[in-house]
Amino acid sequence: MKVKICGITSAEDIKIVNACKPDFAGFVMFFPKSKRNIFPETAKSLIETLDKNVLSVAVTVSPTLEQVKTAYDCGFDYIQIHGEVGEDVLSNPYLKVIRAFNVSDLEKFDEYRMNPNIVGYVFDAHEPGSGKIFDWTMLENLPRDDKLFMLAGGLNPETVAKAVKAVKPDGVDVSSGVENSNGSGKDFEKVKKFILSARSEKC
Repeated sequence: MKVKICGITSAEDIKIVNACKPDFAGFVMFFPKSKRNIFPETAKSLIETLDKNVLSVAVTVSPTLEQVKTAYDCGFDYIQIHGEVGEDVLSNPYLKVIRAFNVSDLEKFDEYRMNPNIVGYVFDAHEPGSGKIFDWTMLENLPRDDKLFMLAGGLNPETVAKAVKAVKPDGVDVSSGVENSNGSGKDFEKVKKFILSARSEKC
């Protein structure tokens, strides 16, 4: 079971990720509306201290090709795209794409399945990053392929095992569910428990 800890913003978050060793670390980029948004200079410095076995993901909303290039220059391994995506961005020569969907745009799923630059999907709630669970049965009829099939939306250490059992994804993605009680930064015990719970359920 792959695990992605999203919304990394600080050196302290990096220490937690390096200690707990998820498969992916997500950093929100080019989206000032998010409290977790960070600047390219910050992202670059954080990635430089990230455990080399943890893959870095730039989490974006409707990015431009120039922003994809900036993410590449920061050292990211992948770019995760919510919202609109142009053909130039989809076929960009810099970073492999993880395409994000929410419950309102699942009908577009088939449009992206055949694109070789897309290596995975993330399925989130209507409001990505809101910490809300959606109806997982909506994913039952989606075809599975060799691309990463990740579940997000309202997951936390208490709900992730149930989600894994119900959906049988390739991986799970969490942000607000492992934050400190004040909503700022990651909580070491929550991250640790989330990863252990996710990996305790076999797909």
